[in-house]
Amino acid sequence: MSKDEEFDMDDEIKRISRKTNINVKKSEFSFENRIKKLDNEIDKIMDKKIKEFDDNKKLTSDYLTTGYTQDTINRYREKLKRI
Repeated sequence: MSKDEEFDMDDEIKRISRKTNINVKKSEFSFENRIKKLDNEIDKIMDKKIKEFDDNKKLTSDYLTTGYTQDTINRYREKLKRI
C-alpha cells in the first residue's frame, strides 16, 4: 500500500464517533422540543377543562339559586298535565 492508500484506524474512529455524537445531540434536542410541545399542549387542555368546569359549576349554582314561586310551579304542573 502506498502512503495515500493507508488507512488510519484512529482517525476513522474519531470521524465516525464525532458524527455519531452530533447525531445523538440532535436527537436529544429534538426529543426535548417534542416533550416541551407536549407539555404545552397538556397545559392548554388542562386550562380549557378547568375553565369549562368553572363555567359548568357557575351554571349549576345559577340554577340552584333561581327562585321559583309556588305560582310558577303550579303553572308547570298544569302544562305537564295537559301533555
